[in-house]
Amino acid sequence: MKKPHVIIADTNKGKKVIKAYRDKGKIEHVYHFLSQIQQGYAVNFEAYPEGELYIKDRHLYWAMMPFVKQVKEVTYESFQDREEVLQTLTRYHREVQKKKIAVYTKLPEYDLILKWKKRLSSFREASHIFREFNQFHVYKDIVTWGEKALVLMERFKDSGLNCSIIHGDVASHNFLKTNHLGIVMIDFDLSAKAPALYDYVQLAQRFLPYVQWSMKELLQHSKIKELSKQRFFLASLLFPSMLMRNWNINASALSWANRQRLMQQSVEEWSQRTHFYRVIYQHLQNLHDM
Repeated sequence: MKKPHVIIADTNKGKKVIKAYRDKGKIEHVYHFLSQIQQGYAVNFEAYPEGELYIKDRHLYWAMMPFVKQVKEVTYESFQDREEVLQTLTRYHREVQKKKIAVYTKLPEYDLILKWKKRLSSFREASHIFREFNQFHVYKDIVTWGEKALVLMERFKDSGLNCSIIHGDVASHNFLKTNHLGIVMIDFDLSAKAPALYDYVQLAQRFLPYVQWSMKELLQHSKIKELSKQRFFLASLLFPSMLMRNWNINASALSWANRQRLMQQSVEEWSQRTHFYRVIYQHLQNLHDM
């Protein structure tokens, strides 16, 4: 799918991606911190032939980066792909923390709990749609679990977590499988200063539908198993982030038929989540008893 403000250009130095930004500071900050890490697993901006990092055109700033040829699409349906994405993300955060890059970055700080509080607030505006489809009881359950998760996240928040620079958008399309470099990360547009744990939280949230909401399947990944010893991580899995996001993005603009389809998906997903939540609560209880 063609994206607005993104151009694929053939140059005498190979294919390039040229992308428009409204904030030149974002380009500068991302370029600066990515320049300090190995480029084997993260794609950075490049300077134009005259040395400029971006070219201004009216209210937009156009930045250039190498075009990375993908040999196969990464999918979270695949255990191997999930594992390789986790390994790439772990190498990235290990290097950022080892070099203390987050100490000097001018990227903004990111508060996951505040972000999700706003997401829950926006989701409340969809209450009338759930009522319209006679699913208001599901809406109430979603809100209740969202509130519970946020309370637990606040309780288990660890102010001593090492700060890193999170990628911020760990969707599968931001990990490219290449011939020679393995999996590389692209599109650091949402990068920010925050604990590395936040990237893993959001990645695990994205994995869940592909493992049929099975904690057993999720724990097959050694990194997830390691993180599951942290109560904040477990509590964060209780927040229905992606479900709320789908409604917040789509609800107001959807036709009645598409609302019906989204409602059906949400209700089916919610029925799968209920068992998963009981398992998570048991894990939290086990950690409390240790």
